[in-house]
Amino acid sequence: MSDVLQLAVACIGVMLLVIDFMSFVYQKVTEGIGLLWFLLGIILILCAFVPGLNAWLYLLPKGAVPAFLMIGTAFLLSAFYISSLVSQLLRKNQELAMHVSLLNQENESILYELRELKELQKHENTVCH
Repeated sequence: MSDVLQLAVACIGVMLLVIDFMSFVYQKVTEGIGLLWFLLGIILILCAFVPGLNAWLYLLPKGAVPAFLMIGTAFLLSAFYISSLVSQLLRKNQELAMHVSLLNQENESILYELRELKELQKHENTVCH
């Protein structure tokens, strides 16, 4: 049963790498978060096949393997979904910050033009009198 668990953990690691790559391509995750998921996928693959890292696989009872796989996979997919939502919110926040900056710049230029018009109007009023 530990061989099945080894293959399942390796498959979950590969699946995580593929999902992470596709999400990065379609800009669902930011670079930093995508890199963390990539590293987690590599660690899962290594934990499945490297002899020193897969000793924990033999500690699980045979009856707990399916439950462990289902709960672990559900947890990883849920965490990945939440991190992709956080990445999208970070991107939207950055975009909104750029829009606010542009609007502030435009507001400053309008205020500057308004001040110039007031000065010009004052100057015209003093010249006419």
